Amino acid sequence: MQSTLLLSCLVAAFSIAGCDGLTTGEHAQTVPVTENSDGGYGPVTLSLTPEMAPVAINFRAQQADDPAEVGKWNTYHAVLSKDGAPVASGTFNMNNTGTQDRPEGAPYILRNMLTAWPREAGDYGLVITPTKPVEVRLKDTQVVVRRNVRSDVNVR
Repeated sequence: MQSTLLLSCLVAAFSIAGCDGLTTGEHAQTVPVTENSDGGYGPVTLSLTPEMAPVAINFRAQQADDPAEVGKWNTYHAVLSKDGAPVASGTFNMNNTGTQDRPEGAPYILRNMLTAWPREAGDYGLVITPTKPVEVRLKDTQVVVRRNVRSDVNVR
């Protein structure tokens, strides 16, 4: 019984730890984005400062209610740059959360794309590129920025 409880607590702790960029810190900005001809998003301009660090840059979207997309996902690579030079990047998936019985799935999906530590204030560019053919149609897509998030680097 104790080992089951301990295992449950460890799983919960690891699950919460992965959500730092989604739930900690303060909301800084939300930018609506539309899909480009390559199936990606951007470029998007984000105003960042060193005082905001660490900054979590997240992707929020709704999925279509298409039973043919159940069990499928999109994989993207996000690159944040300053004056054309990459400063942070990350790869993330957006999966269809529906089932055959409930194709609508979750009301929305929120994923952390990357966490950055801006060294100087200014405008940064964000480009999101699919790494494989897009399988899940997304709508109401947004880039959500959270400032002063907790990250693994902060806890070390």
